[in-house]
Formats: sequence, structure tokens, C-alpha cells
Amino acid sequence: MISVTNMPLPTRRRLRFNSLDEILADARLLASAEIKAHGNWTPGQIIGHVARAMNGSIDGIPFRAPMPLRIIGRVIRNVPLNRGLPGGFKIPESAKAKAVPEPDFSIEEAVDQLAQAIERTGRETMNQVHPVFGRLSHAQWYLFHCRHAENHFSYLVPTQT
Repeated sequence: MISVTNMPLPTRRRLRFNSLDEILADARLLASAEIKAHGNWTPGQIIGHVARAMNGSIDGIPFRAPMPLRIIGRVIRNVPLNRGLPGGFKIPESAKAKAVPEPDFSIEEAVDQLAQAIERTGRETMNQVHPVFGRLSHAQWYLFHCRHAENHFSYLVPTQT
């Protein structure tokens, strides 16, 4: 029998969310577990960033990608919305303060903000311009949030003791 505690942690999890409720359930599970955050952001920053993106789909997002990326994004938008978003996209420094919480942002506060953002998406229309993909419908924003959370939450790996 192989002991799970002796196996190395995966660098990232493979996730597929079909609803915003699944995103919230995973965030709550992560908040109640011991986790290892891979990458450059803390768990609070990751979950808080996803919440801020949801609010941005209602209120507007404070930056636009460079024109060549926006042109490509509009042409191929259905591929990442359905298959998944690639990692490694850098948020411009000018927008980082609004898009990413500070490193000491707690996971509990982030989960609370995520729950509030998800509640908003159920009662308000998501129809703002995406920085890369352009104007998205409410349904397209819903898909984006699922893919976006998959990408970011994949860096949060529960540990086993």
C-alpha cells in the first residue's frame, strides 16, 4: 500500500467547474484545509482576484490588453471559454491594485467576497467589456468565470497530513 503522505504534491490541480456554486464550494473547502499555494500569489489573493473579476464583469474592468492581444482574443474567445484559460497572463501594474488583493488578504475574507460576488451574478447582468475577449454576454461571462477560477484555483493544492 502506498502512503499518500510520502508522495510528492502535484504542482497544480486539474479542475473543471460547471457552475459558480462549484467554485464557491471549492473555495470553502480550501479555506478549511491546509493548502500549499504554488505560484506567486497567496490563497487570499487568488480567491479575492476571482471575486474581483466577477464584480468586474458587472461593474467594468479597469484595464485593456494591448490591441494585438485583443484582436486575437476576440477571434479565438470561444476556445478558452470552453476548454480553459492558459496560465501566465500578466496583469498590468497599473491595474494590479484593483485586480489583485494585497498578499496579507485572508482566505476567509476572500471567500466571503467570492460568495457576495457570486450572489451578485445571480441578480445583476454581467455584460461589461473583457480586457482580452471584448464584450461578452452574461452566459459567456459565466463560462469565463468557471475557466478563470479553474486556472487560478489549480495553484492551490490541499496537503495531507
